[in-house]
Amino acid sequence: MNIRTKIAKWLSPGLKGEADIREMVLDEVQRAKASMPVQVSYDPKGEGYRPMIGANSLRQDLAAIDIDRMMEVAYYMWDHSAMTKRMAKMDKGFLFAEPVTVTSSNENVNEILSRFWKRNKMDLRMPIRAMWLGMLGSQVWPVEVNKQNGDVYVYYADPMSVSQVFVGRLDVEQAVQVEFKGYGGRQGEKKAVIREDRDFRSKTMGRLVGDCFYYAVNNPPNDPRGRSDYYALFDWIDGLERYGYNYLERAEFLLNFVWDITLNGYTEDQIREWLRNNPPPEPGSQRAHNENVTWAAVAPDIKATDFSQGFEMGKSFIMGAAGRPESWFGGGGKAYHTEAEQFGQVPIKDLDERQLLIKTIIEEVCRFQVDQSVIHGRLSEADAEEGFEIGMPEISKKDLTALVNGIPQLATALVIAENQGWLAKETAAMAFGMVAGQIGMEVDVQEEMERARKKVEDADAGITEDYAQI
Repeated sequence: MNIRTKIAKWLSPGLKGEADIREMVLDEVQRAKASMPVQVSYDPKGEGYRPMIGANSLRQDLAAIDIDRMMEVAYYMWDHSAMTKRMAKMDKGFLFAEPVTVTSSNENVNEILSRFWKRNKMDLRMPIRAMWLGMLGSQVWPVEVNKQNGDVYVYYADPMSVSQVFVGRLDVEQAVQVEFKGYGGRQGEKKAVIREDRDFRSKTMGRLVGDCFYYAVNNPPNDPRGRSDYYALFDWIDGLERYGYNYLERAEFLLNFVWDITLNGYTEDQIREWLRNNPPPEPGSQRAHNENVTWAAVAPDIKATDFSQGFEMGKSFIMGAAGRPESWFGGGGKAYHTEAEQFGQVPIKDLDERQLLIKTIIEEVCRFQVDQSVIHGRLSEADAEEGFEIGMPEISKKDLTALVNGIPQLATALVIAENQGWLAKETAAMAFGMVAGQIGMEVDVQEEMERARKKVEDADAGITEDYAQI
């Protein structure tokens, strides 16, 4: 640092030198690169959006810029990838094939929850939000509570607007605060995540309080930021679709051909004159020539390989990694049907697990409405204690034909087991009742056995069924 620079620093302590300015510019350039949209494809040094993971990635966690990048890629793939959209909508269809029901034995609770459900259009919004929870990896729902009657309004905030999520000091799995990104040089807003109040000095102890709901999936216990269900598959899906599209483009070239004409002994001027007088023949037309002219249709040989094997390999990997049978994505034929039957339990169990999570989310949201009604004096403690039940659609439709056809064999086997002393009558009845329950029958085994025993006793006493009823 020369004497002039030292004097300038002394007179203006905040003055930036050349090195400081270069560092500031470099930081801004790096930030601008990182924030560029995915379709720009700015990637001179492998710094862009693809691949999202790989040998050059040494970080084990996801920084804020990686979270934003993942979500932007998810939005991009939703708009441009037919396979991604189909897989996401397919899961939504299984999880919400029928409406969700929220009921309570208490009329007051039932009325409040019914109004809450309709007011927030949950039948319409909940399936979409659940689908995007899987697409983006997290959801943020700010709430507004009517201070007069405790009515709750549940809104939606774009997860990309989240700057960071804070967790509890002791419980790292519990998100406690969501900080949103600030704009125009202002600091972002912070909202408390809704959770149970454990302060024994508070009037709301034991009730859910807070400013927003926050949910995340596919995240490790020590990281509150979620990951997309397709985070590890985005590159595979994008590559497979480009692979198939390139094949279609190359296949179009294979349909083109040119006429190659050999004119023996012709000069260049004679060739030009001959071409002017002999345009390409129309389909179905006639042409004639002597031994000095030879016609040949020539198709381009671009060395196109059989793409189907590579495409099927890529599709098999993607569907297998997603835990879905290939028959769920455009497969057909008996072989695919058999494969779906054998593989069916794997995706069903995955979907059952996700549906359990969605059910837990719905229960928490509804409980928040009930708790706010209690806090604002609209519900009594006794009413709230009666609780409510969430009814979720059945994911797996039972094959009733197979069940009904198997009942006679089961009955015969149970009779043999009972006669041989392998099973008690009560156990055999419970086994039969369990199978009957699979076809939708409500069977109380003890009650049915009591009725059967009374019928036998009445028959031994000479009492007919009609007389016994009288």
